Amino acid sequence: MLCLAMAFWPLTVEIIITFVLSSYLLNRFGNWVDQNIVTTVSVFISWFFSFIVIFILPLDISTTTYLQCLQDFNITSHETVVHQMVDQLNVTNVTTTAVPLIPILPTLSPCEEPWSYAPNQVLPTLWRIVYWTSQVLTWIVLPLMQSYSMAGEFTAGGKLKAALIDNAIYYGSFAVIFIVFIIYVSIKTHLSLEGIKIICITAANTWGLFLLVVLLGYGLVEIPRSCFNSSHYGRTLSYLYFRVSKLSAEKCESDEKLEDVLEEIQTCLESLSGDHDPMRPYLDIIVDKCPPEWKQQMMTRLAQNSSLSVNYSGNGFNEKSLTRMHKNIIQAMQTNHRTHCQWNRIISQSIEWEDVAKNEVSLSRLYRPTIEKRRSMSTLANIIRESVYTPKIEWYWKCLFRSYFYRVLGYVLTVFSLMVVWSEMTFSVESIPLSIFALIMKALRNNYSYFLIESFSIVSIAYLCVCAYYTVFKIRIFNYYYLSAHHQTDEYSLIFCGMLLCRLAPPLCLNYLGLIQLDSHITHITKKETAFTQIMGHLDVISFIGDIFN
Repeated sequence: MLCLAMAFWPLTVEIIITFVLSSYLLNRFGNWVDQNIVTTVSVFISWFFSFIVIFILPLDISTTTYLQCLQDFNITSHETVVHQMVDQLNVTNVTTTAVPLIPILPTLSPCEEPWSYAPNQVLPTLWRIVYWTSQVLTWIVLPLMQSYSMAGEFTAGGKLKAALIDNAIYYGSFAVIFIVFIIYVSIKTHLSLEGIKIICITAANTWGLFLLVVLLGYGLVEIPRSCFNSSHYGRTLSYLYFRVSKLSAEKCESDEKLEDVLEEIQTCLESLSGDHDPMRPYLDIIVDKCPPEWKQQMMTRLAQNSSLSVNYSGNGFNEKSLTRMHKNIIQAMQTNHRTHCQWNRIISQSIEWEDVAKNEVSLSRLYRPTIEKRRSMSTLANIIRESVYTPKIEWYWKCLFRSYFYRVLGYVLTVFSLMVVWSEMTFSVESIPLSIFALIMKALRNNYSYFLIESFSIVSIAYLCVCAYYTVFKIRIFNYYYLSAHHQTDEYSLIFCGMLLCRLAPPLCLNYLGLIQLDSHITHITKKETAFTQIMGHLDVISFIGDIFN
């Protein structure tokens, strides 16, 4: 039992780290109290399975290196034993006197078991759970939940029906294309159920690779550039001023759209009759979605005008129009909330960088902010912060050392990005390894440095994930999705982020295995497969798309 526990402890620690990381990020961006529990759990699972590849894939690589060593040793030992037996038989046949046969002793294996080695079937089972759960979430559960959260219907059944119709329309075109493709392949070849599964996995990987090319390409450039920009205070402040002017216009536009929707709701409130009106419960649900200040004003106004006569038959409002109104207020409130979060954040950043510019010329070298930050930490944390991060240390960090730190970090990340770009361009070359990642990994695997293999893989995969996921967390598609810290992200954006992360995780892992040339479909060399490729396939794309990529 103790040996079994020792075998699983590295995997257990990494799962716990991933759990804590996912919980922290979801708590930072989402709101566990106000959000639907189903949304919170689904988004957490999608983020957890997307981040877990950073730690689990390096274990898979080191385990595969060990198993490859055992396989090579067994082949070599078998050949050695055969040669020794043949040599002894030849000597016996040639000589006339009896020659005693020398016993062939088994050779000790030079393969040392990795410190993080997991027993057989542990990693394949884990990858199978991660992959198929992620696929079900990203293609079925999360899209339905996304449409459900924005539906204007007033009952759970109505929302679910609207979500099913919305996704049927969106995915119907893809389904038609897929069915036509399956029929074509079935006519040309004898397609089995296993073949259909392979086609589905390949199609999902192809779509994920397309997303990865776009998002990873942006992140590889933007992350080093953001570090360089952060080292130039004047450039950062000028950019923030530009963002303030741009967001000011967006904020005014979102306020105007919200006011238009609120005016329509006000007209409906003044038109409908009292509490006995059949549409009144639906209208109460709509009013609950409105801003608290506006709702209080309307309730006071309606109470003062309670004697207002109403002719419901001629007001033109019915369940369909109220459903549309409900959907409009949900969208308007989310857009307004998102825009105001961006506005508050950019204003806070501008004030902070203005403080840095003012404190740079301070002779006392004590950092004095214009606005004292609100203390959201515990008393003990505040005491530790005030005793360690004093105004003098804060001045040296923000006004002196931070600029050099970000500049050096920018150079380091630039080199890493260039390594990734070069390796992406050359990892498919079979004659000689040109990929920098493949050369480094080859040297580490030849020396069976399992700890260095895992450390290098964790750093490399983490950087690829940061570049790809950074784009997801910073992306703004038609100003519709935005992740805001301090619990300000709406459910729709959280679900969208979870969908993208689930779609990116498998192709990102396949891409890294290609960079280190551990994918036999790229090198065309028979090697021990990783548990990941055994479950999720190889870096293959649909043939005609693969021709375009090549």
